[in-house]
Amino acid sequence: MADNIATDSPFSASEKTLIRELAGLMVPASEEYQIPGADDDAIIADIWWSAASNVDEIRVALGVVEELPSPLSDHLEALQANPQLAPLVVVVMQCYYRDDRVMESLDMEARPPFPKGFEVPQGDWSMLEKVQARGKIWRDA
Repeated sequence: MADNIATDSPFSASEKTLIRELAGLMVPASEEYQIPGADDDAIIADIWWSAASNVDEIRVALGVVEELPSPLSDHLEALQANPQLAPLVVVVMQCYYRDDRVMESLDMEARPPFPKGFEVPQGDWSMLEKVQARGKIWRDA
């Protein structure tokens, strides 16, 4: 039987520290715009919770980062170019942009997108013509 319960975080204290450091590097706080960084306590708690559903891929990303010498800020270019960090980047961005303070700083109402929805301007559908002309590219199951 496992030693943890369903509400426990699957991340160790050192993994949480590393996730916080990376989140802060990805989206630092801005005094100018008065918005928190992604390492803010409320945002980072959401990141840890959300990342738990994809723990294996997040651990792969953390493994890549752990191989780099400190400080991590010296290796931003290498981190940005590594596709193995994509799952972590996605979680950080999702959690950051659903924070009420961030939404309000973007002049957006801090609420879920549904049921009211958001007004999306119509785009140029002709951009999809090449994709549609390609036809079916999958096989039936």
